[in-house]
Amino acid sequence: MAKNIVPDTEIPFEHERRFFPDMNALPFDFKGYPKESILQGYLEDGLRTRIRDTNDSEGHRYTQTRKTGEGVSRPEDEDAIAQDEFIILRKKVTCSLVKTRYFITWDGIDAQLNVYHAALDGYVQIEVEFKTHEEAVAFIPPAWIGREVTDDPAHGNYSLARYGLPK
Repeated sequence: MAKNIVPDTEIPFEHERRFFPDMNALPFDFKGYPKESILQGYLEDGLRTRIRDTNDSEGHRYTQTRKTGEGVSRPEDEDAIAQDEFIILRKKVTCSLVKTRYFITWDGIDAQLNVYHAALDGYVQIEVEFKTHEEAVAFIPPAWIGREVTDDPAHGNYSLARYGLPK
């Protein structure tokens, strides 16, 4: 796991590892877990600002997020925005994606299984988020979680939205 930034406690950080699972190896049926639908797009503003419409049983939530760096731990600044602001920013989006996120708890692991749609139909990714960088690095994934793609930029959401499925 190269390219990690050492977190500064003053800056909000995301600590996450991403995996490309073999769907036939999953020891559970993900379709019975809670889920949300996500439409997210990216602005070419030098920060790759992401806007997102998340829709679940409680309705729509709109956010604007800026992430920098690569790897397991990276700065993340996320703010709620109004629907009107989302609609305005949506017109400036240069690439986007649609996915359904399932919230899985299995064998002591809380994970998010993302099933992508439209141009990315058939692509699936598992994300495991952690409270600290140390927890993320120490995590030993079980076999069912699949091949790690955290450090492969082709499997990042921006790259998936911009360039499509990895080769």
